[in-house]
Amino acid sequence: MLTPKWEKFANELKNTVKVAYWDTETNGPAPPLLGQIKGTPTIKAFVPSRKSARNEKAAVDYEQAREVKDLVRFATSRMPNFVERVGTLKELEAVQAKAAEWGLPIALVLSSSGGTSSTLKALSTEYRRRLIVAEHKAKKGSEVAARLGVAAFPAVLGFKAGGGGDAPVRLEKEPTFNRLDAFFRKLALPKPVLKKPATDAAKEEL
Repeated sequence: MLTPKWEKFANELKNTVKVAYWDTETNGPAPPLLGQIKGTPTIKAFVPSRKSARNEKAAVDYEQAREVKDLVRFATSRMPNFVERVGTLKELEAVQAKAAEWGLPIALVLSSSGGTSSTLKALSTEYRRRLIVAEHKAKKGSEVAARLGVAAFPAVLGFKAGGGGDAPVRLEKEPTFNRLDAFFRKLALPKPVLKKPATDAAKEEL
């Protein structure tokens, strides 16, 4: 049985990867989403495709060691990453232009070190096409941080959709998963944007 390991695995990935368990003895045949189960335990990952606007998922079979550290490594390595990297003012302006073009708000996380966290990857997937999640790794003399008036890190700024020149809203507390999730939820559009909104010129032509 994998149950004790499965519970530890789920706990280690809390808030970043959704872990589910299907008991073939109690629940009967597996649902179509799981595909054919030839033996137990069987482990599969369902990974959102970058090519799918609707976050359709591809099934990936797990055939490696069954220790928790191996399961965690596999799951985190398969996490999609929809975070926009902002390194320069030009890249910041490109993200802002993209947001304006698609009618999307922006959540920008500024930090001083490290790679993109599993938390941010998970949230970028959860809010995909409802919110642009961007990240800036600030170094000494960062022009991006200076432009936005940020002097202490980490900092999280939110730019509302269609906000124009409005000042960004700021997450005032330490950016834990739950606080980031709540902050993003307030910024995000209620439904995903699957195609670009018509421009004023296009509307006039219609």
